[in-house]
Amino acid sequence: MLKASIIPKNISFRSLFIGLIGLGITLLFVRGSNHENFIYDIFLGFVSLIALTLWVMVIIKDLRDYKTTNKKNSFIPTAVGLIFVISLFLTIHFLNLRDKSPTKLFIVCKIIDFNGVSIDFRENGTYKLTSWALFYAEYYRGTYMIEDSIIILDKSKIENTIKSNRLVIRPEMKIYDNDSTPSKDTIYVKSVYQIDENGNIIKNATAFDVRKEY
Repeated sequence: MLKASIIPKNISFRSLFIGLIGLGITLLFVRGSNHENFIYDIFLGFVSLIALTLWVMVIIKDLRDYKTTNKKNSFIPTAVGLIFVISLFLTIHFLNLRDKSPTKLFIVCKIIDFNGVSIDFRENGTYKLTSWALFYAEYYRGTYMIEDSIIILDKSKIENTIKSNRLVIRPEMKIYDNDSTPSKDTIYVKSVYQIDENGNIIKNATAFDVRKEY
């Protein structure tokens, strides 16, 4: 149980106290926007609840000071907390806007078990690379350009997945056995490979299947 004694009595210190808490919570949300983790989400919810409780305690302390001094500046710490609450919601809103652009090309790595990688190329020239493993996912964002069948990324290395900033889209023919008949079905698909500066496919680099293309 939180005790009221942890709330500073001085208005300036109280304002600084709630300001630092607000800044810390905002940074935690920004960090959380770059990954998805069940345990981290629980931690973030718990810390947010504590921060809200502390702000309520600050409001109560400000009300008591106002009743004693009748000075409106007693509510400065409350106002600081309100500013950070509004700033937090605006921050979350703008972070979500990064993923609002429609998908232009969506690719997923060819080999998927408990781990996997996908890249969502958006119409606004940005991409979101998702690397997941079980209940954990890490996000990497950047910009790209497409020239004919060549995709040029703004980064040459992302984790252990991307080893080149150049990728190529190639049509391929695949033959699948049809379980219901002795014949085989031929379909045409598109794949994405990582290439070097000479246009050669990089061996052992992650290759992708095109899942969506607009």
